[in-house]
Amino acid sequence: MALTKELCEIKSGIVCEENESLFHRISQEIPLDIFRYNSGEEHNGWIIPDKWTVEEAQVFFDGDLIYDGAINALGVAQYSESFEGEVDLDTLKKHIFSIPSLPDAHVFHCNWLYRPWEKNWGLCPPHRIVESLKPGKYKVSLKTVFEPGEMLVGHHHIKGKSDSTIVFQSNTCHPHMANDGFAGTAVMIRFFQWLATRDNYYSYRLVLCPEHLGTIFYLRDHTPEEMNLYLAGVFGEMMGTEGDIVIASSFEGDELIDRAFRHVTAHTTPNHRFLGFRESIGNDETVWEAPGYEVPFVQVNRFATHSQPFWGYHTNYDNFDLIQPHLLEEFLNLFKDVVKLLENNVVMQRKFDGLIALSNPKYDIYIERFDPSKSIAGDSSFSNKWGLLQDSIVRYFDGNMNILDISEKHDLSFFEVREYIQQFVDKDLINIVLDEIPRRSIKRVN
Repeated sequence: MALTKELCEIKSGIVCEENESLFHRISQEIPLDIFRYNSGEEHNGWIIPDKWTVEEAQVFFDGDLIYDGAINALGVAQYSESFEGEVDLDTLKKHIFSIPSLPDAHVFHCNWLYRPWEKNWGLCPPHRIVESLKPGKYKVSLKTVFEPGEMLVGHHHIKGKSDSTIVFQSNTCHPHMANDGFAGTAVMIRFFQWLATRDNYYSYRLVLCPEHLGTIFYLRDHTPEEMNLYLAGVFGEMMGTEGDIVIASSFEGDELIDRAFRHVTAHTTPNHRFLGFRESIGNDETVWEAPGYEVPFVQVNRFATHSQPFWGYHTNYDNFDLIQPHLLEEFLNLFKDVVKLLENNVVMQRKFDGLIALSNPKYDIYIERFDPSKSIAGDSSFSNKWGLLQDSIVRYFDGNMNILDISEKHDLSFFEVREYIQQFVDKDLINIVLDEIPRRSIKRVN
């Protein structure tokens, strides 16, 4: 929570002076490699915007100042052009963006950052001010400055035994915003600090950058060999307000990363929803999944509806006060459990033929199943699940099923099944080896 609050105090953006401070602060938590991309660079029609600042944003009526958009980071539509002159009320309203349901909020209008060819001038006053406007002439003095700058992308890499890499990503481009922004970044920073304490098989990379544009230019410069190292990824945001945990699948929908998130969430989180690709609040998964890259990416968050993902979405109300720490903790634990699953999803090869007497004291692996003639009343359905697994388990020791396969088939927790399998290893009945995440073949034009 403290880190979230600190990050929210920095006015970040796609191309913004304070991005240097943001990445410097994060680098005090985890080492970062910084990549810099110049304003005006273009790739596949996407353009990095200029650095944009607001010098003045005042509106007068009958000589009185009725609105000053410079006092709030969202008070002017992002990437707005300058305008100086008098306009009537109808014309002024065509250049105003507000939310009637949040009458005191400044809206985060950011379309022009991604479509600079559409930019115009615009203001984002609270709707209560818009409703108070009277017919007549309004003097507008809006002065904005465009100048060349740099878009920053940071990544932090943890090397595992394998170079094959799983990516986690968060955005850095929403000024001062907590839930749709820096709470998720803080969770991922803490998650990677935890990863650094482990002996990992896979390598892990945290990518922090402006949504879409950052990823587009970051991946533009990857070689095919580098792209082939990415096995899967996760984009996480909107973690700190009430609502179901939402897992939106990769494009194919049946990748191991999909199954891992669905399994852990189903067994640990009472309130959850599983959606298809882009059926959630979408983000940079579209960039990673794009043809020629095709990295399976899931998107995780909490949201209510597409029209209002959470109260205060894309306004100055999305601040530190909205965040509930136990909800962030839930996501941190989810990420940890998914990694533990992926790092322990082994296949098994038997060292024996025939049926083993699991209850024999030299093995002592037998799980007592429910017997109505002698068992104390309890959850017989759970006991029978384990009994069925126990009767079937030796047929799974042929190297063709991994532990997640078995857990899903028997509707049991991966971690409990993994613990049970370890007893067979300890008794020298089987060998185990990690069932590595496969990388789909990539079809590239260039």
